[in-house]
Amino acid sequence: MLGKLSFTWLGMLVMVLAWATFSQAEAPQFVGNEGCNCHKTELKDWSESTHGLALDQLFASKRSRKQNKAMKDLGLDYKKDYDQDEKCLECHTTGFNQPGGYSLQNTKEDLKGVGCESCHGAGSKYRVLHKEKDETFTKEEAAALGEVYPPTEEMCRKCHDNEKSVFNSKSDPKYGFDFKARLEEKKSWHKKYELLFKH
Repeated sequence: MLGKLSFTWLGMLVMVLAWATFSQAEAPQFVGNEGCNCHKTELKDWSESTHGLALDQLFASKRSRKQNKAMKDLGLDYKKDYDQDEKCLECHTTGFNQPGGYSLQNTKEDLKGVGCESCHGAGSKYRVLHKEKDETFTKEEAAALGEVYPPTEEMCRKCHDNEKSVFNSKSDPKYGFDFKARLEEKKSWHKKYELLFKH
């Protein structure tokens, strides 16, 4: 009886592990901004934006006086670097600790900052579609492979006004997040360009 019971539990464990491995292999992975270089204008805009420079904010030597004051006001040590702090890296990098994303072991340059995939979803699958079909793919095909377009408020709120961060509206109302207003801010991300083709 005990032998059969152990075998059943072992069989179930193997099935669960196999399913977890299969699911992880099937999910899109983060690949970094390099694969977005067809969108040169957007990438240039982004690289100069607050999202593009988000990792810089974790280094004391790269923060502005205004940023240092905001940190001091919330009781943070503004003279300290936070580039190894996982709570901060979650919102200042792309795909932190997710498959293919930024981690303390994977510090690829094109995963630094809040990159394209932070707003448009992990790109390992939809980028293949873009390359294969160029301008003929549909939004539905891309969405089925993990692309998010346009970005959703839910994606933004993973970091903005999130209670895990001290920079939220409970700490100070000025950190409240108005999704529609933020979409209009030119300095936050890239300018919205009209699509050349009907996807």
